[in-house]
Amino acid sequence: MKRKIVNIIFLITGLALLLMLGTACTGTLGAEPLEEGEYPPLVERLAERFGLDKDEIMDFLEQLKDEKSLEMEERFQDRLDELVENGDITSSQEEAILEKKEELEAFKEYMEDMTVSEAREALKDLREDLKDWAEENDLELKYLFPRAAKRGERGGFFIFGFGCRR
Repeated sequence: MKRKIVNIIFLITGLALLLMLGTACTGTLGAEPLEEGEYPPLVERLAERFGLDKDEIMDFLEQLKDEKSLEMEERFQDRLDELVENGDITSSQEEAILEKKEELEAFKEYMEDMTVSEAREALKDLREDLKDWAEENDLELKYLFPRAAKRGERGGFFIFGFGCRR
């Protein structure tokens, strides 16, 4: 029971951090979203400093992001396979986790155009849905958010790319 409470505390803390980071990184606090053809300040400065093409920098950053995403997905799948092998979860629970991960990806896209207050409400609802889902599938949320249980590391929704907008 104590472990379950600790996991819920980690989830709530992760959601709170997500909300704070999301608030700081979205355009709703006075920063204007980039127009078509504009680049983030970092890309502008790199291009200016090193005489590089801005489009090439953006392409390179996208490539790095895609590679990192693939690595994370592979590690996540490997971790789930290991949990099944060790008997910590069943293969049907593994499938439930993978389905929920896809739902979270869709939720991430759904949140992109929300204001901070809308996102806050949506995250509250999501938190309750995740608790119910975990109970229905006889799972601890640490299997869906494996890094959230580790101290000193980002966890929770960051695994699925929740956080700052591009």
